[in-house]
Amino acid sequence: MRLFLSIIVVGLLTACSGIPNTKVITEKSIYSLSRNEVINGIEDCKAVDLRPVLIHARRKINNRPVPMVVEVSCAPKG
Repeated sequence: MRLFLSIIVVGLLTACSGIPNTKVITEKSIYSLSRNEVINGIEDCKAVDLRPVLIHARRKINNRPVPMVVEVSCAPKG
């Protein structure tokens, strides 16, 4: 019984020790949408009876994070 419990404990501890392979996106590969692009994206979503979803990112300007819209996606209403 003790052997079984120790195998479970070791299995749980080693299962969480992996490092995920995630690619970091830098500011150079993201551009901000203009006001007209955001408005057109929102209107396009509303025209086909969908809900607009704005995806924001933050860019440092004068050492202060400033939010910017990077994408307008359409999602179903609900």
